[in-house]
Amino acid sequence: MSDAYQKAYDREKLSRLAAEKLLDEKTREVQSSVDMMQHQFNDLMKQKKEAVYLLAVARLTQDDKGLTSIVGGYLQASIEFISGNIGRYSYVKGTSLTSFPAVGTDQEIPRFNIAVYKKIYALQARKIMHISELEDENIQSVLKGLGINRIGFVPIKSFGKVATVCELYLPEEVDFDSALLDQCEVSAYQISSILEGDINKKKLESSYVEIKSSHEKLKQAQSQLVQSEKMASLGQLAAGVAHEINNPIGFVMSNVGTLKEYSAVISNYIRLANELVEKNEGPESDALKKFDDDEDMKFIVSDINDIMSDCSDGLIRVKDIVANLKSFARSDEEETSQFEINECILNTIKVVWNEMKYKVTLHKTFGDNLPMVQGHEGQVGQVIMNILVNATHAIDEKGEIFISTSLSDSNIEVVIKDTGKGMSEAVQAKIFDPFFTTKGVSEGTGLGLSISYGIVESHGGSINVVSKEGEGTEFKIQLPMALDPI
Repeated sequence: MSDAYQKAYDREKLSRLAAEKLLDEKTREVQSSVDMMQHQFNDLMKQKKEAVYLLAVARLTQDDKGLTSIVGGYLQASIEFISGNIGRYSYVKGTSLTSFPAVGTDQEIPRFNIAVYKKIYALQARKIMHISELEDENIQSVLKGLGINRIGFVPIKSFGKVATVCELYLPEEVDFDSALLDQCEVSAYQISSILEGDINKKKLESSYVEIKSSHEKLKQAQSQLVQSEKMASLGQLAAGVAHEINNPIGFVMSNVGTLKEYSAVISNYIRLANELVEKNEGPESDALKKFDDDEDMKFIVSDINDIMSDCSDGLIRVKDIVANLKSFARSDEEETSQFEINECILNTIKVVWNEMKYKVTLHKTFGDNLPMVQGHEGQVGQVIMNILVNATHAIDEKGEIFISTSLSDSNIEVVIKDTGKGMSEAVQAKIFDPFFTTKGVSEGTGLGLSISYGIVESHGGSINVVSKEGEGTEFKIQLPMALDPI
């Protein structure tokens, strides 16, 4: 080999070695870049998986299907996040522990020993446990058959105490990263906030119910107070009026009775005088005949008897009104008694008839042989009176009022219907409220129907109204009949 050829060969060899070295360096650089890209890709996929998991858990906070659905959703999302396929959860309520069936398998997984649950609940933190730590050959056999060798426990707390524990079963073939379980534990805090929020919501609803109940009791107490004051005033007024009227009525009726007797005597005297005049002639007889013809003494005597009868009837009616006022005066008595509803209504009509008679045609349809009502007759009469007066005021010129009684199941039903101007739905919703009135300031206090509502309710009954503007109003009152009729 010539020197020139040798030199060329050496140069080529050196060039090849340099090229191989450069190629090796570039290969290592490319492999490093590929490894870096793979690492970044894996990290990106891990972040994506974590983001999908966090999004799934976040969506559960908007779920209003109930706590069982929310915890079940969290369990399913956590199983997928750690690349598992089986899981279940348990929860503590009071002193009892409930374990739900496993999801992701049709095979039943036996419940752990209570000591295991106590240990897990006492930790209050996530934990990975090998199935050998369960110390239960039956459970170990079942889990081995499913390819499970570890269990991840994630607690869900409520107000600082573990309320639920999710069990995540880890397959043997999965290269499990414990950091995933840390993320599950962090996400469990969101579920904890849902549990606490639900409990707070229930407490708030309970408080609202209590406040509403207290408000209703307060309204009832207010209504009863108004009723007591109203009935006391009405009783005092009725008692005073009845007392003041009763005495003059007594002596007027006595005097009218005496006048009737005197009228009979005078009538007989005039009759005998006329007979005597007819039998005798003379200036006195002629003068007496002329006086009789001029004054028409026969008519006067007859009219006196009619007037006495009318006065007597009128005084009897006044006496009945006084008796009815006395019944109202006794309406605030504590003891109840049995009374007939038809008679109570008739007595009430007599009290208010003077206000009704000029523009109301009253139709009465009373049931026969109705059972007695147990309660305060005066108070029930007050209810009837309030409704009748309101019905009368609702009629502008001429109208009709229909009042009927009947037996409905175990209740006595009183229906009062008028052909007045009716009420709007807005007015109907407020008519039983204290001090609500559609009348003028000087015409009504707004207490009549409020008092009536309280009276009927205190008797264990109900009062309802149906009305339509321009067509009239119907009140339906139901009162329980006496359980032990006299």
